[in-house]
Amino acid sequence: MNASVKDTRKSRLIFDAKIARKLLKQGFVVIDIKPNRENTDKSIFVFENTEEFQNALTQLMDEIKAKKEAEDSEQLVMDVD
Repeated sequence: MNASVKDTRKSRLIFDAKIARKLLKQGFVVIDIKPNRENTDKSIFVFENTEEFQNALTQLMDEIKAKKEAEDSEQLVMDVD
């Protein structure tokens, strides 16, 4: 989503349990848990969509992206050797 556009949704759905767990550790509260109809082995975690939540989620996603990019570039170096 474009950072200049304000997110007005009242809740956010998190499909990844690891991300939901990290948000819980930061103090955010799950307001509902729903079954994932596309993958019945998984759940969807519903969080209240506050500005603080949006900031924490953005930071978390940036960290995950940076880690993945570092791992990908490390893999490229290993493949060259």
